[in-house]
Amino acid sequence: MKWMKKNRITIFVMLFFFVIAVLGYKVMEMFFPDERTAIYGDRLDGKVAVKDETYEAMKQKIKENTQVKDVIVRENGRRIDITVTVVAETSQNDAKKIVDHLLEPFTESQIGYYDFQIFVKKEESELNDFPIIGYKHHNSSSFSWNRDREIVKEEESQ
Repeated sequence: MKWMKKNRITIFVMLFFFVIAVLGYKVMEMFFPDERTAIYGDRLDGKVAVKDETYEAMKQKIKENTQVKDVIVRENGRRIDITVTVVAETSQNDAKKIVDHLLEPFTESQIGYYDFQIFVKKEESELNDFPIIGYKHHNSSSFSWNRDREIVKEEESQ
């Protein structure tokens, strides 16, 4: 008891900091939920894997078109994003035909699991008719495209 009376301020300060640390941890839990769980929660349960060879085969299939300059593929959760850069002389209808054979390298289970999103952009253009975006939901059988843009040439201000 003599020791406690002699060090009561030290004991009080230690208990105070212990209580503050516990309260700080509880507040942190409230504002920052469990970071150990996956970002997508359980939405990716039963995920169908796609090998890199499948992506490479799809890229090669797209690059067979002479109007295509570059292809970038990203997998993001249940969505596969494909960015295609085309030459400046490409029309919107020609650009939309690029996706005709896009899904051939994929299996039926992969097509039924993933959503596909394609961004088609021109490398350089004076017109504002690009980019165009196509989207295919995993339950859908075809791509849907954003509305066609009205082609407008930008005039230089004088």
